[in-house]
Amino acid sequence: MTHDDVIRDEEIAAQAAAWVVRLRADDVGLEDWDTATAWLNADPAHQRAFDEAEGLWSAADELASARPATVIDLASQRERRASPGRRWLIAAPAMAAAVAAAVFLLPLFRPIPTAVYETAPGETRTVALEDGSRLQINGGSRVSVKMERGRRLVHMDQAEAVFDVAHDADRPFLVDVGESQVRVVGTAFNIRRSAQDTEVSVMRGVVEVSDLDQPSRKVRLTVGQAVRRADVDDRMAVAPADVRTAAAWTEGRRAYVDRPLSEIAADLSRGFVTPVTTAPDAANVRFTGVLVLDDEGAVIDRLERLLPITATRGPQGVRLERR
Repeated sequence: MTHDDVIRDEEIAAQAAAWVVRLRADDVGLEDWDTATAWLNADPAHQRAFDEAEGLWSAADELASARPATVIDLASQRERRASPGRRWLIAAPAMAAAVAAAVFLLPLFRPIPTAVYETAPGETRTVALEDGSRLQINGGSRVSVKMERGRRLVHMDQAEAVFDVAHDADRPFLVDVGESQVRVVGTAFNIRRSAQDTEVSVMRGVVEVSDLDQPSRKVRLTVGQAVRRADVDDRMAVAPADVRTAAAWTEGRRAYVDRPLSEIAADLSRGFVTPVTTAPDAANVRFTGVLVLDDEGAVIDRLERLLPITATRGPQGVRLERR
């Protein structure tokens, strides 16, 4: 190993020790986590140095709880160390820094589990998170939650849920859904993710909805506002939202204003066991009104009376066609 290689190893070890300290700091932020992740991924040597710093912390922790060690006369052993170990002497300051930094880190690097909550069509579920937040999850949904030290992270597939988020200014609540990210500190809102679009409606507080790939592209919503982002054109359309009906599904009803029948069918497929689909000629039939979700058959009958459609029932479910 050349002198330059030794210097490089020393620099990497010092950087690893610095990241150990920074990520343990009380004011660590999302940018710190992102930068640290990029540093770790940039070179396998970075990950090895970081793992070594973590291992040294573990050793230091064990020593701290053990009985005092025998005092060693370092001066009497200096000659023996000097001849075979110039590389060790060069790296020693960085390694010492890593040991000192590692003392702070064990709780930080214990694996943080991801909790996954799934509901079948027609099933709803209420989940209380460890921070005091509550999720009401609609049928046919899959939601994963990871309560990290610097943030609370939720990922939604095709799903719908009402979030009542506990206030924590130091740990933002982030929801990744479709191509968007919803960021809040403490508020209540409904997110509906379908195969075609994402809709966020705010019932209390303020939320920020941004593009996952372009974070600077974002909208800020307050009480009584909603944003709908269609996958087909990627536009973020902000419109008024009725806070009384934004999460009406939690009370057994759905409210629509000029919405296509395909959307209503998707909602019914989530709320009931039997799937509901639309024929191409009926998918864009518009509906305005309130549907009481008491019984799937009764809801379908009401739609047939209110709209120019007919329902065909078969082994694959209910298909709505234009009359």
